Formats: sequence, structure tokens, C-alpha cells
Amino acid sequence: MTLIVILASCNSKKEKGVPVWSELPEVTDLDSLKNTEFVATLENPIQKDKNVIYAPAFLFAWKTLKNELTVPFKIIEPSSNDFKLLNHSKSFENSLNADEYDINVNVEDGKISVYAYFNKTLPFPTKLEKLEDPILFQDTKVNAFGMKYFDSKYIEFTKILYYKNDDNFVLTFLPKNEHHEIILAKGLDSTTTLLAMLKQMNQLIDAGEKEQKKPDILWKYEITEDDMFSVPTIKFNISTKYKNIEYQKFQSGGISYIVETAYQRTGFILNENGAVVESEAIAAALESAMEEEETIRHPKKLIFDKQFFVVIKRIDQTNPYFAMRVDNVELMEKK
Repeated sequence: MTLIVILASCNSKKEKGVPVWSELPEVTDLDSLKNTEFVATLENPIQKDKNVIYAPAFLFAWKTLKNELTVPFKIIEPSSNDFKLLNHSKSFENSLNADEYDINVNVEDGKISVYAYFNKTLPFPTKLEKLEDPILFQDTKVNAFGMKYFDSKYIEFTKILYYKNDDNFVLTFLPKNEHHEIILAKGLDSTTTLLAMLKQMNQLIDAGEKEQKKPDILWKYEITEDDMFSVPTIKFNISTKYKNIEYQKFQSGGISYIVETAYQRTGFILNENGAVVESEAIAAALESAMEEEETIRHPKKLIFDKQFFVVIKRIDQTNPYFAMRVDNVELMEKK
């Protein structure tokens, strides 16, 4: 049996009349980018000094396809570590409700096809500032958004979840859709997977919840007239093939399969208007042969000018439907 797994790069399915700011750019092939990589799961090892991007549409399609096959499912050795992680990952489950993504299954002439797609467009309640002053990110000037001067409208949906100093903090934006949140963390320790970064970020958030009960350091979690925040603008639409998943073999119900193609496209926007995450997938099976805290109060300059972590998720779930380690300026808008 030959198994074809594709995250298709077809056009966005968003309805007509959507805001211009939420339109994704033309698709770029990952091979044309030197400093960015995709991972199929949060558990995949990540490289140093690269942007790392994750979205679970591939996992939604793969799980649905496996459910369509006859059990039991068995990986045929030798197999790649990436293929094993794909089949054992649980960190994508419940990241979106069933009515928040599309799954279509078609069985015809011995071929099982599965299509998975989601798009989450999350505008802010109030448009943030498009800042005139760029951020100097690794010696490169990039466009940014945020709050240079205090505005009470902005802090209604911007919250500090953890703060140690200006190089170690967690900030969240709450979009109009109250069931979702956009979290940015700066100053996480170097880790080997996005899942490890997620766990580290959640530990800081837990620490922040405890700290907010202490009146003498409550200032850390208040955004005042002396504070500001600035975030690089990010926009991309990227496709790639998972070469370490292609041609891997498994059995289901005593029938042998081989993964013929593994292809993914993920689009993302983060700017003064809000965030957009889009990903889609097709899967087809075909018969064939923390440290000491600061206590001195000071203005907070929450500037994402070095490596940071972006997570977008439902508020009622731990597992995200988008995660990205932002390590360099390759996907930012240069000034």
C-alpha cells in the first residue's frame, strides 16, 4: 500500500470581504529560506539559530487517516525519529474544538483521502500602534507595533503574565474572540523542543499567578504610564516537505503502507491589527505494492528585540494550535 500525506498549498478558503490586513502573502517554499524550519510536532528536536514553526493541521489529517484504516497500526522498522514522533504525539489533541476546523474523508477505488483545514483570524479589540520607531532585532531594523505612549484602551486586552526584568517576561494579548489568546514570551532558556519551551513558559505563568498575590511586587503585573511594549511585525505563508516522514513504512490490519508525500503549508500574520493562523492538510492512502526576583520598581520596557516564543491557543486548553520560536529577522518586515 502507498500512503500519500499532503498539507496542501492551495489558496485560502476565507470568505470574501475579509480585512486586507488578514490576507496572507503568496506561498514561499521553505527551501528558499536559510534560517527557518517547520516541525510536524511539538516534540520534534529543533535547530539552534533558526525560526521554528508548528501548526497541527498535519496531525489532524494523520489522526483521521489512521482512524479510517484497519487496526492494529504498526510502524515498520527501520523508521525515522520524526515518523515515530508523528505517530506518538498527543500534544495537538483538543487544541481546537471540532467545529473550528474542517475534516473531509473520501473513500473511492481503494483510496482513502482526508482533508483538514483551519483558519483563525483574531483581530484585537482596538488596533494597536504601528510604531514609527523600528525595533533593532539582532542589529537589523524591523517594523514593529505596540504601545509607545500609555493608552487605556490597549491595556484592556494586554496583560503581563510574568515579569522578572525587561529581558525575561511573558505578555498576552486577548483578541475580540474571548476564547483565544496570543502569548509572547521573551527570555526563555535554550531548549531542544517547542514542547519544552511551552512547559517552561507555563511554569513562568504559574509563578506569575503566585506573585500577583503579593502586594509589594504587584507593580510587575500592572501596565502604567511609564511602561511601553513593542513587537516585531511578522507575516509569512510557507510550504515544505517533511523528508524524514516521506517513504516511511507501516502496517494496518496486516496491510503494508508507505508514506509517499508529506507536504505542509502554514500561514501566519502578527501585526497591530491582530493575528492570523492558517493551515491545511490532505492525507490519502492508496493500495499498491526560575531565579531570585527583582524588588526595585522601575518602568517596564517590554521590547521583543531578541529571541522570543509565540503561542496561540484556546484559553480553556493547554495545547496550542500555533507555536513559533522567533530567532531571527527572516520573516519580519525590514525597515
